[in-house]
Amino acid sequence: MNCWEILELEPTSDKKKVKQAYAAKLKTINVDDEPLAFQTLKEAFDSAIFLSGTIIESNRPIKDSNISVENSDFTTEKQMIELKEDVVNHPSDEKQDIFIGKEVELIDENYTEALEPIKAVEQFKQELLTIYEKMDFFSDIESWRPLFLNELEWTIDEHSEITEVMQEFLLANYRVLSRKVIDYLDSFFDFDSLANDFKSGNYFCYTWTEIKHVPPFTFDIYQEIPKEQRIEYFTNRFELFQLVNSGVPNQNSWYERLDLCRSVTTSDVEVVILEISYLLLNDFRMEKGQTVITLKKRLSEARELKETNASDFFSAYYEWATQNGAANDVLIFDKSELNIPPTIVDLLMGYVYFTLRRHSRVKECWDDLRKKNHSLFRPEELAMLQLVEPIRVPSKKKKSGGQYVWMIFVLIFAIVKIGGAISKNSEKNSYVPTINRQNLFSGEHDSQTSKLVNKLLDLKESENLYDQFIYYFYVDREDDDRASFIEANLVGQAKDMAQQLTIAELPEIQIDNRYDFYSSPDNVANYGPVTALTLLDEEEPFIILQEDKEENIANIFGASWEVLPKDKFDALWADIQVRPMMSQKFFVVYYLLSDERNENLKDNPEYVTDNVKKMLDKNSSMPIAEEFESGTWQISQDEEDKLYTIINDEKDEHRFILSYDDYGRLEHVYGENWEKIDEVKKQQIYDNAEEKVGVY
Repeated sequence: MNCWEILELEPTSDKKKVKQAYAAKLKTINVDDEPLAFQTLKEAFDSAIFLSGTIIESNRPIKDSNISVENSDFTTEKQMIELKEDVVNHPSDEKQDIFIGKEVELIDENYTEALEPIKAVEQFKQELLTIYEKMDFFSDIESWRPLFLNELEWTIDEHSEITEVMQEFLLANYRVLSRKVIDYLDSFFDFDSLANDFKSGNYFCYTWTEIKHVPPFTFDIYQEIPKEQRIEYFTNRFELFQLVNSGVPNQNSWYERLDLCRSVTTSDVEVVILEISYLLLNDFRMEKGQTVITLKKRLSEARELKETNASDFFSAYYEWATQNGAANDVLIFDKSELNIPPTIVDLLMGYVYFTLRRHSRVKECWDDLRKKNHSLFRPEELAMLQLVEPIRVPSKKKKSGGQYVWMIFVLIFAIVKIGGAISKNSEKNSYVPTINRQNLFSGEHDSQTSKLVNKLLDLKESENLYDQFIYYFYVDREDDDRASFIEANLVGQAKDMAQQLTIAELPEIQIDNRYDFYSSPDNVANYGPVTALTLLDEEEPFIILQEDKEENIANIFGASWEVLPKDKFDALWADIQVRPMMSQKFFVVYYLLSDERNENLKDNPEYVTDNVKKMLDKNSSMPIAEEFESGTWQISQDEEDKLYTIINDEKDEHRFILSYDDYGRLEHVYGENWEKIDEVKKQQIYDNAEEKVGVY
């Protein structure tokens, strides 16, 4: 059905009639219970409003026209257009057409009359309607070029009117246009500037951001779809994308629109990709057997239709989630290049980072999604979002002139002393043996190697001290700037070890770019600021850096550096991973709800201070607190911004207030038969509490 049939209205140029028909039909629809019917009606209304501006009715008079042709009485603009086309397309010996400016002069032995110029706006509308009726305008730029052949001849007023025509057209049809077509149209009208200067009530300006960010669909499938069904099909596909991108699963209208698309064609790979997206929106952890089966089936279907980077991304995620595939195979994809709802890419990548304990990356992926729909996440996932410690980026220190002289001296000495040894062992010791440093920038290496080099150089040029450390000691072992780096950023034992170190002694670490490892900074008792560096696919760090108060590297723990006994290294790594929410979880799950409290305390001493450990030992004989199995918790703070969490039982009654020390360990446990807290402070904490988070 076209828009006129849906509105039960004859085609008309009268916008008032369109609005009346829309209002009448709207009364027959329950908007809440029939969202699809309402959407269909709204789209029909938008289309009719646009089309009404292109219709020239036969009884519409021509303004300021006085045309007389022998034996003819032209009284409409439509007839003027037909006359012009006849003269232009059928010249004869007796007639010739001469175009002077916008006038058409007909020269004939029987008559010579000046024909009023055809208005550019009406001509534009007619040509636009012609493009629309062909139903092949979705992504083909060439079909749009005729609209703008005379653009330079438009007057200011004509350009303004035509701009309004295009705004109406885009409002009605942007759901079925490709990004490249919208960008092409925008190049003539600069809608960005219009939107920035919009007047209150201009609906187009409010909608422009959504219009220019339509999904990056292709429309190659249009030839397989009946002409009369193309608008409806592509509109439904657009809405499927929006439903998934909203981040809200289990929407009734999803299946209704999907069935409509499937009833037209099953050969659209982009609809299959949306089905996969919606499947994972409902079960991104892939814990249900049916999810795994359906995902595998849809992936096979997508590949049979067309190989795309979207199906490659989902395949990599499937391998990672079900068969212990490499996490980096998922994370290497560029979100901007994937024809997948961004919400889904963020959701899946965020989950990979969550399993790797990459706190800052999890926040990047999930923070906005949490605001859309926090029910997607479990308490431990929300906890990582709410208390993320960002990677510290040490500021570069200004160096005096004397320091630069000293650095140059050290550099010359280092080159003379170890240059020969490095050159002899370059192939053995350099982590990138396939790269010839002499032709590094000569263009002789292939594009893949060039990309690798650029990524490695990004590490060297990074503002992050840990990136630079990795580069100089584990990536490019021949770099002449390493001595300067040591002098500027290492002190004490770390500096002595680095200057005496034979690079060949360091283990080879597989690092090709910044995303092959991650850093975990923390403040640990008896160590101070430390940062663990861990390979993406490993569970334990290969090195731990200890810093001084000036944020210089003061000590280095790991193979070929200072070697800690295995138990001490593991204990330090465990301390680094301690976060307030993990300490809270230990208290509730592994203490209150556990019948193995003493064993848990012995195995996990890093989560509590000595003071709290004594209390836990004292109360270890208390019954299992089953009332917390379906309890909730809340984050709060006092007037000094100190962090607290409130633990509530299944009846949502406050039972405990937990506080933490600077290392993330449980420092105090306030509650009945536990520690006492000042009543005023307790009320402050209750008053400042954030929303409750679900069960553990």
